[in-house]
Amino acid sequence: MTASAARFLGPAVNTTARALGLADRDAGSPTFGCCDRNYWHYKIIDFANARFQEAGHLFALAYAIEAPGNAFFRKARMLEWGRAAWRFWLARRNSDGSLAEVYPNEHSFCATAFSAAGFVESVARLGGAPAWADELAKAAATMDWLAENRNPDVGNQMAASLHALTGYARLTGDPKHASAAAARRADVLAMAQSDGTLPEYGGRDLGYQTVSLASLVRVLRISRGDPEIEALIRKGLALVESGLDADGRADPAKNSRGTQFVYPSALAAFNSPALERIAAGLARGRILRPVWMDDRYCIAFASDYWLAFAEGSRADVAG
Repeated sequence: MTASAARFLGPAVNTTARALGLADRDAGSPTFGCCDRNYWHYKIIDFANARFQEAGHLFALAYAIEAPGNAFFRKARMLEWGRAAWRFWLARRNSDGSLAEVYPNEHSFCATAFSAAGFVESVARLGGAPAWADELAKAAATMDWLAENRNPDVGNQMAASLHALTGYARLTGDPKHASAAAARRADVLAMAQSDGTLPEYGGRDLGYQTVSLASLVRVLRISRGDPEIEALIRKGLALVESGLDADGRADPAKNSRGTQFVYPSALAAFNSPALERIAAGLARGRILRPVWMDDRYCIAFASDYWLAFAEGSRADVAG
């Protein structure tokens, strides 16, 4: 365990506790497992934003990762609530398997890709395919939709869809979805620029670059090695490393989408020297941390902090 990676544990645990408050944890409720509190509790919107269901992945990580101070480790209710989040997700999909994020009946590539990636990661950590056979079968329509749709202007969403398809193919052994994952891999490699940039609406955004790289590291883990994906990650990390200041911040004015966050898990996976800068920024209160983000964004950000901690616990460098 590196000292830098250990810094991500506290924020991950704290934000997990906050996310539990977003979830309907009453097993007798018709919205049991819904993690969009504006929908199930306040009733100020008439549909549930699918991205909140990524809390199921957050709960799975908290359940599965053993660490000092992790009070959620191997707690039965975390397992129950994680599974409930994904069952609600499956029940609230559109008829074609896609999901809504911003408005009812939306077919959102972003929400479908990221939530599907969170689903396959959760299955892998919470018992694997045998324990989730019914849910995996139901999720096939979502993976089919992802295979048939793209958003080539947005690198992080394409990387997330590759993560979802790769993870699903590995869990199920389905050759159709393995072929879809291979096609999406080719899409992602083709859209990457020669310097490792995964474009965001035609520009470079180091914050979203780290989101893309986080997904690609998961692809690398699932595939158990992929030289071309690893080479892309290394190039992409070099860009991030060159753009972070001493507190681990990227200048938002230079980012195509103006982001101020940095996802650390890919840096942790490759023992990046920039990880110490991010850890120092955390210690000095100079960079965004998950609990500071709004409800919608704190969930995925905290999941990446869990992954950064876990990657820092590994003895090997990714790939």
